[in-house]
Amino acid sequence: MRITTIIICLLTGEFLFAQDKPLVYRANFRSYVTIPGVKDTIFADKINEITIRSDSTFEFWSRPATSCFTWHHYAGRWKKLKDTLFFADQYEVRENDTRVIYERDSNQEFLISFKTDRNSELNERSVKVRYVYDFNSRLEDSEKIFTLRSDNTLAINFREIPNLSQLASIKVEYSLNPNEKRYVYLTENKIANIREGAIPNIIGIEFIEVQRKEIVYRTIKGVLQNNLLVIVSASKTKATLPDYFREIEFENGYVLQK
Repeated sequence: MRITTIIICLLTGEFLFAQDKPLVYRANFRSYVTIPGVKDTIFADKINEITIRSDSTFEFWSRPATSCFTWHHYAGRWKKLKDTLFFADQYEVRENDTRVIYERDSNQEFLISFKTDRNSELNERSVKVRYVYDFNSRLEDSEKIFTLRSDNTLAINFREIPNLSQLASIKVEYSLNPNEKRYVYLTENKIANIREGAIPNIIGIEFIEVQRKEIVYRTIKGVLQNNLLVIVSASKTKATLPDYFREIEFENGYVLQK
């Protein structure tokens, strides 16, 4: 009876939070309430917990049991319309801070050039280079410091690279200014430590001095069914910049906790 009272008050716009406690909905998790017919996803990335507060704010938590380093948290504001809840949040997407162009020729060396998109002077002359090897080779990565030549390039002869046949990527670290370092992996693979082939040997690195930014607005819609909250849809505005943020995934239902 108590749970029913809380839901009725929520739908009518009159909040009844005992001692201002939030409403907490939890999905099927081994330490939580079991929802009949919902598969146990203790190792999944889906949202495990939804917290609704009387100040119109909410929190989504994804807490996979594998490691706390894989947890994800989202927060924003919510509103209601009859039995439907709308959760709204936003996040920022940025232009990549570095562009890379690859070409090939027959020379037995990597020729790497550096510049900024505004052709500013590169005052730092040292470049840290890390050779990243294929995971299956069991080889440890190795590092070396290079000095830029007067034309802002550096050349690395293939013979100078240990275990070249197992090289998966080259990580470059450069101090664009005293307060900002730029990192980039030189590879055509999606995974930096997996070798799929030889890295192109002519590489142009361009640092973006001022990145473009955009705000993406997201809306999640959920429906209350007695003591169960079911997420029915998710939408967001489309950015012109690449959006690498993961999509939020939900379980089939979330039970209101007593």
